[in-house]
Amino acid sequence: MDFNLGSVIKRLRTEQGVTQDALAEYLGISYQAVSKWETGTTLPDIMLLPKLAVFFGVRIDELFSVGHEDELERIDVMLQKEAMTDQNYAYAKRILDGILRENPKDVEAMKRYAKVYLAKTNTDLITAGRMLEQAMELSPLDEEIYFLYRSVRGGGDYKQHSDNDWFIRVCEPYARKYPQNIGLYRVLIEAMISKKYFDRAEELLHAVKFTGENKYMKEVFLGDIALAKGDEAKAKEIWYTVPKEDWLGQYEVGERFNRLNDYEKAIECFNNAYEAQTAPRKMDMMYSLAFLYKKLGRFAEAKKEWEMIIEGLIADYGVTEEDNGITWAKDEIAQLEKLLGEK
Repeated sequence: MDFNLGSVIKRLRTEQGVTQDALAEYLGISYQAVSKWETGTTLPDIMLLPKLAVFFGVRIDELFSVGHEDELERIDVMLQKEAMTDQNYAYAKRILDGILRENPKDVEAMKRYAKVYLAKTNTDLITAGRMLEQAMELSPLDEEIYFLYRSVRGGGDYKQHSDNDWFIRVCEPYARKYPQNIGLYRVLIEAMISKKYFDRAEELLHAVKFTGENKYMKEVFLGDIALAKGDEAKAKEIWYTVPKEDWLGQYEVGERFNRLNDYEKAIECFNNAYEAQTAPRKMDMMYSLAFLYKKLGRFAEAKKEWEMIIEGLIADYGVTEEDNGITWAKDEIAQLEKLLGEK
């Protein structure tokens, strides 16, 4: 971290169109003193820091410069743990504006900008969408851009959107140009199924080669299409073809059986998904099992799943007892023990 006060003062002064003379007059010092700060020759007296902060409209700690990585990390913390207050929004916007002035093609800054807009009660989704459209052109293989864009322009489960048609129109050309972008194919096919564009969805499914952990996503989506057409029996028939050794396919199919209230089959698939993995194992199916068992009133089995989650988080991911994930699991176990005691 670079504590170069002078460079921060110069940047703030330039951004706000303030002369050295004007700043010096406000502080009651000579313009030569300001010049020396900005060249790194001397540092401001500590007693002047509050006045500098007031003059530039920032907090005192913001006078101490940090690298772009640190600034982006701070914005990430705001997005994860803090409310996007007007003050936080103003800070994030100022930092991101500065980064993009220096490098208008900084994709990471563009993505943060979209997240900041979304967090601020979705008040400027048009700007967020345009920012992400720029990011697509610059980094067309970055899957996160498309997931963010569907949050802004998509449909389905999203509350803040225009329509899936917009998302499809903008993103389909990228999918056809970059067939290796499996993440984009997945969200695009989901959007097409939601709009009942079944022929277009099937065409895309046959145009892309799903490999690796996504190997059986074609079967998963073909089942989704059959279900959306009203043929539940055919959908299940297709999903049954996903081998139990394929963890992602089994997990995705398990979620679909769960939504169809075919709980025993869902439980079987979730267990298959967990067993098919090697360490470090994904925990998604364990959470699904824990909640499903609780829903079914099978509290002892739900408790066992939460205990396995704790073991997995510690063994596979090295988390500590104070981690939020562990605390959450322990809280769930305590609730289940109470329910077991009441039975």
